Amino acid sequence: MARKSKRPRKNSPLNFPGAFGLFKPSKELVLKNAWIFGPLYATPLIFGIHSWIWTPANVNGHSWQHSYSLNWPGGPLPTYDSSIFIGFSIFWLIFVLVAGTLASVMSQAAQLDAVEGKPLDFQILWQTVKKVGLRLFGLYIATGIVVILGLFLLIVPGLIFIRRYFLAPYIMIEKQIGIREAMDQSAELSKRNTGSVWGVIGVMVLISMIAIVPFIGGLVAFILGSLYSVAPALRYQQLKRLAV
Repeated sequence: MARKSKRPRKNSPLNFPGAFGLFKPSKELVLKNAWIFGPLYATPLIFGIHSWIWTPANVNGHSWQHSYSLNWPGGPLPTYDSSIFIGFSIFWLIFVLVAGTLASVMSQAAQLDAVEGKPLDFQILWQTVKKVGLRLFGLYIATGIVVILGLFLLIVPGLIFIRRYFLAPYIMIEKQIGIREAMDQSAELSKRNTGSVWGVIGVMVLISMIAIVPFIGGLVAFILGSLYSVAPALRYQQLKRLAV
């Protein structure tokens, strides 16, 4: 009798561990290299605290405007309606873009090296930034635009683009290729087992939703998100082995 189920067999190389199953190995790698991941992951936390401090809803009857149109590793960037703060806001925006990009590139390079069992060192990570930092920044912008347009137009295409280009940064870091090549190879690689990619994305979304809980939600989401942060790199390596 023919097998009708589309799910891979237990002994199939397509039968990956569940997304929640990646939490333990990811946590172990993060804690093992806490001296590297700690400072890198503290960057968006510091930006978030800064944004929270400098964006009160009302101060002495003065109305403050909040702008959440741009999100970066440090969270939403505030814009104030007082000309006194314009210079500071522009300076902070530039600083967040630069520091956030550096932290993001180094974090993803560290995740990839940790999964591959390579020793982690800030000097080595900095060399990665110098090699692909600008290209990776362009990749962030390109994928962000594609996803946002897809969500804005029909929603479903935007969600599909998230899955297609989810692995692109790791491919660019590892292969030192261009933006278009990284996006194309990510789309091809993620098609090998779309459910495994969606699973990791889903867990990351669930963790981020914890932040809506008042007071401690943001801190809990930050801790769990940091411990799960190596999961995408683990999934990337699993998918990559299918091509061998």
